[in-house]
Amino acid sequence: MYNNFETDLERIDDEALKYVGVTNLDFRTHLSPKDLEEVKNIIFSINTLLQITFKDGTDISDIENVKHLLELSPMCDDKKIEKLILRHNSEEEVKKILSMPYDNPDTWNIAYHIKDESYMLTTVPNYRLMEEYVEIVLSCIDDDMSQLEKVKEVYDFVKLLEYDANRSDRLPEIVQNRCTDNSGYSLLLEELLKRVGISSYVGQIMRERVENVVLVDIRDNKYGVDGIYVFDPFSDSIPKNVYKSDAIRKVNYNFFAVDLKRMEKTTSNDKLWGTLSLLGSDSLDFSLRHINLLDKQKLEEVFGIKYDEIYERIKHSPPIDEKKLLNLFTTTFHQEDFLGLNRDVGELLTTNYQLREKELFIDDSTTEFNKINLHDA
Repeated sequence: MYNNFETDLERIDDEALKYVGVTNLDFRTHLSPKDLEEVKNIIFSINTLLQITFKDGTDISDIENVKHLLELSPMCDDKKIEKLILRHNSEEEVKKILSMPYDNPDTWNIAYHIKDESYMLTTVPNYRLMEEYVEIVLSCIDDDMSQLEKVKEVYDFVKLLEYDANRSDRLPEIVQNRCTDNSGYSLLLEELLKRVGISSYVGQIMRERVENVVLVDIRDNKYGVDGIYVFDPFSDSIPKNVYKSDAIRKVNYNFFAVDLKRMEKTTSNDKLWGTLSLLGSDSLDFSLRHINLLDKQKLEEVFGIKYDEIYERIKHSPPIDEKKLLNLFTTTFHQEDFLGLNRDVGELLTTNYQLREKELFIDDSTTEFNKINLHDA
């Protein structure tokens, strides 16, 4: 009788080693039952998987099914396989992804920011922390708040970051450590404003180095404010080693809603930089000729109007009356933050604002007076 044992053994070996050499699985479409069966065969056979990627076209159910197979498979070491979720996830999809139980959550990476084909990634635990922080901020925002009040509420949170020039400006690390470099203040402000439905643009000014600030289009009937203004939470922040109380660390508002022209009128001789310098130039034609196309598109996307309209709106945004700003600051603080403080909080905010204003900004009348004295001399 013919013995097929050796032939059968070779066939079995070939079948068993079929997926050796498969290191990556890249999913771009929804997995049909047939597709899922093939994935199961790979995962439950001897394989050399190192990375699995889910891109746009896949469903949350695909992620859940593959995750389940990985955790059950005797042939895969789940903690050694990197999983990447590179999808444009909606808010609801993010919640579903984060709420799933994971055997090895640190091996799951999810994109928290996507631009073209560029993905900024963080682990599922870090993303959860980021979302928890955002929920804390959003819990302080009421529907009946005006636009400027919402910005002020978010601004207060960002000012509580600690500054460290060597720290990351990536959002998950900022939220996790509550510490960042200069640019991180503006990036967090931009992200939190987006979460409350307010679009903003991060631009640069030059001090001792290039630093970030945020442009926001304010249309607030309650306070009579209508224009595009600069917000610089870094310049209004106070280190925790100066004041331990977070309430007192919120006391600075001099770089809240400053018109672009005034940003250059500081005692530190700030200069607008890059796109902001073009928006603040005296010639629309010059500005249009030199603006980077991508920056122009970004600005138009953020503000929902054409570049020349943005330029004109900035040019005609008047300085906000000090009384309006002080009314905002002194009527929207959280009284419970200041429990135990003997001094009237409204007086504290007002006095501090006015004293810092004289220290930080060059008053036009003083400038003219100095010119006269110089001429006489």
